[in-house]
Amino acid sequence: MQGLSVMKAFALLVLLGCAGALPGRAQEVSDADSGSKIVALENLWNQAAEAKDMVALDRILDDAFVYVDPEGRLLTKAQVLADVKASHGMRFASEAMVVHLHGETAVVTGIYKTEGVERGKPFVRRDRFVDTWCYRHGSWISIASLATPVAF
Repeated sequence: MQGLSVMKAFALLVLLGCAGALPGRAQEVSDADSGSKIVALENLWNQAAEAKDMVALDRILDDAFVYVDPEGRLLTKAQVLADVKASHGMRFASEAMVVHLHGETAVVTGIYKTEGVERGKPFVRRDRFVDTWCYRHGSWISIASLATPVAF
């Protein structure tokens, strides 16, 4: 009888060990999935800005979204949307994006090139960015962004 209790205890220990390993593996898959989703959202953000798709931008950016632009201005979501709406022929290309996951928060770093017309003059600009995303109600939403100029 005692041998059976030891076997049951051992089996229970093995099951608990396996159960404990499963969430770790699930988290790895979730992290990879989250990283891919966030990169896709970053690209969608660029496409929506180019197309002046205010509905998509409204969904991507949190209502309390803040942005520090390359000139150092602090902009709200409404100001960012107004800037996008007033822009002319803007094109964006991102590169070197890296997603850093911290639970339900993600920080994305990268570089983007912007081409367009501002105040009647054509321009090309290259900026390093840091975007912060938060996982809420089953989806990722951008809560903050900062861009700073980098040399070509």
